Amino acid sequence: MFGTAWIYRCRYEGKIVRMLDVSGSLQSATYLDNDNWCDLAFPYMRLYDRVFDTQPCPQEILMLGGGGFAFPKHVIAHRSPAHIDVVEIDPAIVRIAYQHFFVRRLEQEYPETKSRMRVFQTDALTHLQNCHNAGRRYDAILNDCYARQQLDTSLATPKALEIVADCLSPEGLYMINVVSALEGSESEPLMILVNALTTVFAYVGILPCGRTEPNQIDNVVVIGSHNNPHISDAITIFEELG
Repeated sequence: MFGTAWIYRCRYEGKIVRMLDVSGSLQSATYLDNDNWCDLAFPYMRLYDRVFDTQPCPQEILMLGGGGFAFPKHVIAHRSPAHIDVVEIDPAIVRIAYQHFFVRRLEQEYPETKSRMRVFQTDALTHLQNCHNAGRRYDAILNDCYARQQLDTSLATPKALEIVADCLSPEGLYMINVVSALEGSESEPLMILVNALTTVFAYVGILPCGRTEPNQIDNVVVIGSHNNPHISDAITIFEELG
């Protein structure tokens, strides 16, 4: 739906991985060896995993943008008994995930996958609206919806953010991956997102991906919550006190 998908092997951070590239945008990666095939290859995905540092530990998770199902695989393999719903609009990407990124193997080696992971082939906003209408709430909503390296702006409107906030449990977290610099002329995507989140959430923070120069473009995970989640290393942007 968003261009040509390329699947190839390469060396990444010293290990051989299989990459999913859609029109020049890296969507997912998986390790190929038997010891690491359920582990998180991309550093920003490891930042998503910080959601499990919070108390109470999240049990119901929503992943917007499945890609190669890297994070859902990790949840099933390493974060039992958490459940995860995965929303992926493109049926071709779902097929690729099952055939080339070990989701079929996940179901074989972890039989509980079918009870702990559900896949919805629809757009993220429609799924959120359906959850809102049904009173469905999640402990964490992770937004990784991208098209050609651009964040899905339909999820950053005031109406959409209100729906997201309503779909979170009282201690729940909304985490969004954005490609941006932390400051300078390339920081506009981050600033737009942060300003939008501060209209809805009492707490907004960011988790940088480890860059040394704040004016360099990289992945940044932005957090929105009704309360301070007390995630170490998170940079607080806005916090409503009292």
